[in-house]
Amino acid sequence: MLEKTLKSIEPFTSSAEKHSRFCVACGEPATMLVKYDTEGAIIIEKYCDRCAREIEESSAK
Repeated sequence: MLEKTLKSIEPFTSSAEKHSRFCVACGEPATMLVKYDTEGAIIIEKYCDRCAREIEESSAK
């Protein structure tokens, strides 16, 4: 299994993205791009504000 480390959390930049994506954790409309560093690659996942906040809080611990 690849180890992934939180790199950044940033909002979508276009309004089209906001209306066409869903949170990978809960299925609500996604508003944030969460980037992870892995072994030689960057993984980008889409999350809603609530789930992105939970990821940010858990990675700060």
